[in-house]
Amino acid sequence: MSDDTERERALQVRRYFLTRLAIMAAAVWLLSWPVHLLPHTVLWVFFAIVALMIGLTATPRTQRATRNTMRTRPR
Repeated sequence: MSDDTERERALQVRRYFLTRLAIMAAAVWLLSWPVHLLPHTVLWVFFAIVALMIGLTATPRTQRATRNTMRTRPR
């Protein structure tokens, strides 16, 4: 009788620790996956900001004369 209770107690302790270990492993996995994506996200955000700043602060291009447009004579 005591062997069965000891075995049951050992199973309960093992189940308790394995459950806690699984919960901790899942929490670490869920919290650590954005770390791998962070450098890529920061890099793409940086490129987007640089492209936006270049586009917004660039001087407008003057329209070049083409063969179809008439040239104005200097006065």
